Amino acid sequence: MKIFDFERYGQEPQPVPSGEVVLITDGDEAFDTRNLDQYVEDRNVIIMGIPGAFTPTCTEKHLPGFVAHEQHLYDKGIDEIICLSVNDPHVMLAFAEYINHDGSKIKMAADPFGEVAEQMGLLTDMGILGHRSKRFAAIVQQGKIVDLFVDEQGLDVSSAENCLKHL
Repeated sequence: MKIFDFERYGQEPQPVPSGEVVLITDGDEAFDTRNLDQYVEDRNVIIMGIPGAFTPTCTEKHLPGFVAHEQHLYDKGIDEIICLSVNDPHVMLAFAEYINHDGSKIKMAADPFGEVAEQMGLLTDMGILGHRSKRFAAIVQQGKIVDLFVDEQGLDVSSAENCLKHL
């Protein structure tokens, strides 16, 4: 079920998808299942979507950019950076430990059934990898998506550097 109208991005803010995600937590319970829109509420966040945890471009280029610019993004008014992937929660838990090992605080969110990616029209069939999210970055202000950057191949517009330019 696609709920987004891509033609409207940049013209008027769009709602954060309501799909269920599993958030990786630091507490006694490793997983917190919530609807993404309810978790984001009216905060300013960046939701970055990746095709898969531990895949080459995601692990070596996309996420490291957000780690390197994390404080700059917070300084520009971002409350949290959320990394979303159509992976199972256990994979995202391991990915959180790998990416945040030096003290970064990027929140990992598993979209195990691809609900959020589907609602955004970004769920794609990647052959042997199955259905995954396209690579994207969404700037959310006051709980509404105000900018959406989707990479059709590789890493280009969904980078941390591009997000910084638009804040």
